[in-house]
Amino acid sequence: MSLNSFFQFFVPKETKFYPLYQKQAEYISKAAQLLRQMLIETDLECLETLKKDIKTCETEGDEVLRDFYSQLFATVLTPFDREDVHELAEMMDTFLDRIDDSANIILTRRFLAVDEDLTTMAENIMFAAENLNSIIRDLPVMYDKRKEITRFCHEIKTLEHDNDELYGNYISKLFQQDYNLTEIIKRKDLVQVLENTTNSVKYISDKIRSIISKL
Repeated sequence: MSLNSFFQFFVPKETKFYPLYQKQAEYISKAAQLLRQMLIETDLECLETLKKDIKTCETEGDEVLRDFYSQLFATVLTPFDREDVHELAEMMDTFLDRIDDSANIILTRRFLAVDEDLTTMAENIMFAAENLNSIIRDLPVMYDKRKEITRFCHEIKTLEHDNDELYGNYISKLFQQDYNLTEIIKRKDLVQVLENTTNSVKYISDKIRSIISKL
């Protein structure tokens, strides 16, 4: 047991980090919903607006992370292991960055029609973000909500597994379609960034499982 964890048995727990996590989760959830809309949108002007809205979420998320660091530097005893407190915030920021990366690929590659598999991957990312939002909501009472949090983490893992399957199948089918080389590269870029985005939320759920296991 770390010294930080030992002292937490004897002092009130610091709660100021939870609202910052919750802000991060809200921006993530909104951005993931907008990303899913981008995958079904066919109007270029609307795509550009959706991309700007996602960028706004990502920028606001960066502001939250800066506030988080300021609070962390000024805090001696954290609500759980100090390294985990820091890594969880970083991982959530990375997830938001990956969503923004996906939106950028959709817009810059000028996708006005995508395959159903890609849309499903975006939907799975959106559902994973919703599960993450639920986890963060319960984080202040994680000791009492361990079963619920673990269930949400399992849902995220299931969605990540589904996207792994979709990714593998899509890559194997991609070179069997009647696409020119440019189109193949564009679609490979998109499916790859969606896969990376899904992996980033899975890493968050793994980190949260680790935090719960130390209770």
